[in-house]
Amino acid sequence: TGIAASVDCNNRWVFLDPLRGSIAAVAESARNVSCVGAKPVAITNNLNFSSPETDIGYWQLALSCEGISKACEIFETPVTGGNVSLFNESKDKNGVITPIQPTPVIGMIGIIDDADKAIRSGWKQTQDEIWIVGSNLSETTLGASSYLDYFHGQVTGRPPKINLEDEKICQKFIRDGIHEDYIVSCHDISDGGLSIALAECSILSGLGAEINIEGNLREDNLLFGEGGSRMIFSIDCNKKKSWLKYLTEVSKNFKDSIYIKKLGIVSNNKLKIKILNKVICDLKVSALTDTFNNGIIKKF
Repeated sequence: TGIAASVDCNNRWVFLDPLRGSIAAVAESARNVSCVGAKPVAITNNLNFSSPETDIGYWQLALSCEGISKACEIFETPVTGGNVSLFNESKDKNGVITPIQPTPVIGMIGIIDDADKAIRSGWKQTQDEIWIVGSNLSETTLGASSYLDYFHGQVTGRPPKINLEDEKICQKFIRDGIHEDYIVSCHDISDGGLSIALAECSILSGLGAEINIEGNLREDNLLFGEGGSRMIFSIDCNKKKSWLKYLTEVSKNFKDSIYIKKLGIVSNNKLKIKILNKVICDLKVSALTDTFNNGIIKKF
């Protein structure tokens, strides 16, 4: 038996919508635990907020606690404890107070019955198939996204709404697939969207991917939209036929809002992303890895 642990919080989302942002913090933390094959069982929290004596500060703290409670009820993960840090703000020489963005950090614990079955985020081997699971009832949007913040300097918009029932179904599907030895790698799609998740899987493994995305959304939304209760995973290339048979059986009980699609295959040394067969990204994994490992150093 093994234990998995994850710590998560998107403070930008909580700042823009404390209720949705806090629900998402619990969901993402559970999703990360599920991505290795463990079942979420309990959380602890670290609630970092500004002064609750202001209207906004009180509103942020109250809605955040409500969001955590709602998500934990669905996931059946009791809050075993935590700590609270309030009045986190600074005052300049003119007496102007600047509060921190509210940051309710969620620490999730999961249990995996057979620790030897635990998997990682990086691709496993070339020619493995890359798939995605998600929910059409969980919104995918550029609102409150890292894309808006990084490329346009805007912390704005409303974070996507998560359908917690669908989120729970998607996570169970992943855990079951890992237990049955079909899913050999898995990574949640969170900050930065699908393109960033794909890049991270390549960086962590040293392997590339050939991806073709289909959809009627704008290209920036398809690449960088956040939300959707989505996870990308790879299937052992030697089990393609039995995987499809397994998928046909387990999907019979799914809601219509749950989708599972093939995105592409694991390749050697390049991350190549197409949208409707139009090449958007064609980068060597070595270049991605260098940027990831040395991005800060190159600023000095």
